[in-house]
Amino acid sequence: ANPKERVTSMAHMVVARVSSAPCKASGSRRSAVRAQSKAQQEADLRQTVAIVGAGIAGLASAVSLERQGFQCLVLERSETRREGGTAIALWKNAWRALDYLGVGDELRNGNHPELDSVELCAAEGGILKRFSFDECNGGPHEFRGVFRGELLRALESKLEQTEIRYGVGVERVTTTETGTGGVVLRTEGGEEMRCLAAVGSNGASSGLCGLPPTNYAGYRAIRGVANFEGEMPLPSSTVRQVLGRGMRAGMYPISDREVYWFVCFNGAEGDGPPMERALEAFRSWGHGVREVIEATAVEDMVASSIRDRWQSPLAPVGRGNLTLAGDALHPMTPNLGQGGCCALEDAVVLGRRLGGAAGGEGMAAALRSYEAERLRRTLKLTVRAGVMGSLLQIDNPLVTAARDAVVSRAFDPSSFLDHTSYDCREA
Repeated sequence: ANPKERVTSMAHMVVARVSSAPCKASGSRRSAVRAQSKAQQEADLRQTVAIVGAGIAGLASAVSLERQGFQCLVLERSETRREGGTAIALWKNAWRALDYLGVGDELRNGNHPELDSVELCAAEGGILKRFSFDECNGGPHEFRGVFRGELLRALESKLEQTEIRYGVGVERVTTTETGTGGVVLRTEGGEEMRCLAAVGSNGASSGLCGLPPTNYAGYRAIRGVANFEGEMPLPSSTVRQVLGRGMRAGMYPISDREVYWFVCFNGAEGDGPPMERALEAFRSWGHGVREVIEATAVEDMVASSIRDRWQSPLAPVGRGNLTLAGDALHPMTPNLGQGGCCALEDAVVLGRRLGGAAGGEGMAAALRSYEAERLRRTLKLTVRAGVMGSLLQIDNPLVTAARDAVVSRAFDPSSFLDHTSYDCREA
């Protein structure tokens, strides 16, 4: 080759070496960044509280823990935010929790009327008892119903640092007795995460702490929200319950044209009869029962078995840095309207207890204190709700006639709402 060709060839080799060197270095840097990013993510998780379940208890717990400076990660098995369900009753104790969490006023301004009176009616008769909340001790009282999806959206909007991962179910959580080393979560997809602590808020059937299964209460419920273009079948500020033999119904307005309603009926455990057949017996009832059923599409109704578990505050629940909240901790029948209210209380108390705890044994001790405190309150409510439901579901005609007579002539509402005076902000 002539000198000019050799110079050109050497120049090409130099250019090739020079231009290939940065690419090789760039690839190394990308690998290092990925390794560092993964290591940083794992380090961040070790300082993170994992919350299993993005329902009311889960999102409220995340808001409460964020207020105390904790980083949270919410893992939800469903692919999207839970928009199902109907409405939830929120009594004064729940509104105190919602105010603490910063969403109370937002929900109050959502066209949800404040209700102030109760009507107790006989399925085959008239109104047995009508009373105002002002007649109940512990006032002033506050009661509104809101859509569950609306409540979840309000709570989620308050999360600034928390990540919510949908489509991630948790199979199990392991920890030590003292909580040293945090917790290890294994997802249903086989991934393992090591976190500071874990809160199981994945419903009454949660198996994360190995608690006994729930007990069937002997009756089922169907719930729905009726929509009325014109006049509603009850006063706009009234909660109404209709009592029958082994059957009952209830309703209250949740907006200027929507009425939440439920019916309960005795039956063996299982799937029960088709919804239309189960509702047929209620279509002849008065007091607005027939109207709300007919104003609701069957596909918009929700059927469920009523279950609870009487969990003693003396029995162990969690272990190490693992605990439970909401229905996972204290499943109760809906007869007092306190299931969701107590889940909100759980969140506030959990945040306040952990906010004052150090890592390791300090956190584990704080979680055991939280569990005992919450179960001291919720066991009484669970028992009271369970007994009330059993009495209201009696199907003996002589007993129900006596019940109606007592309600009509001797019922004193003064202690009807005493359980709603609890203030979780001071617990």
